[in-house]
Amino acid sequence: MPLKKDKGLCIRSTDYSESSQILTFFTRDHGKIGAIAKGSRRLKSSFCSTIEICTIGDMVFSLRDREKLATLTEFNPTFLGLEIRKKLLALNCAFFAADLLNLFTKELDPHPELFDQAVFLLQNLRDNPDDKVLPFLILFEFALLSLTGSAPLCDICANCKRKFDADWKQYFFSASARGILCRDCESAFVDKKMIPFECAVCLNQPSKILSAQQQTLIKVEEILIEYITSVLERPPRTADMVLRLIKKS
Repeated sequence: MPLKKDKGLCIRSTDYSESSQILTFFTRDHGKIGAIAKGSRRLKSSFCSTIEICTIGDMVFSLRDREKLATLTEFNPTFLGLEIRKKLLALNCAFFAADLLNLFTKELDPHPELFDQAVFLLQNLRDNPDDKVLPFLILFEFALLSLTGSAPLCDICANCKRKFDADWKQYFFSASARGILCRDCESAFVDKKMIPFECAVCLNQPSKILSAQQQTLIKVEEILIEYITSVLERPPRTADMVLRLIKKS
């Protein structure tokens, strides 16, 4: 059976028997795959140790046609993220990102750019204090939504398609409309919320995120989580905790 090599980010982990794990990886070249790591929980395992969520490594695996699970034969960690586990917000952001990758991607559907964005996020969660990590989470969410075809409309009014403009005077966002609304269209959507101009600009131009004020970032994150919840038709498990922690940071 031919072996495949790839770089993988562990996004789910479940103990299987006393010695093994069932894992889900988001890989760079093969997309999302499920795999069994036989013996990974043993003290004297061929793997370095038990494989944790948000660990990144070079992996070797076999996957036959019609098999639901690949067999992981090698996993050499290149990023353990031990520093992330010492910071409450960073850890929850990492788990949130892993959850989003699992929910928004399909089996064997590669997104190399999204993999790189996830690695970039984890590196910044490791390297920055908790009060500096929110911009990187938001940029990752924008990348994920864009690359999976779920991005909200923020360069035009999601209803009338009028081009976003600084002269609108009032700005609204509606998850059901899938984007920003102008003043002339907001009344048609009961879930719409008025948003500050600075927030609308960040939604329209994600490049502004890194220089935005913390209160603007918190508002943007609230909107994105509400939007993501609408797209998925349920809230991601760690979303509420992330919101509570960013408001305290």
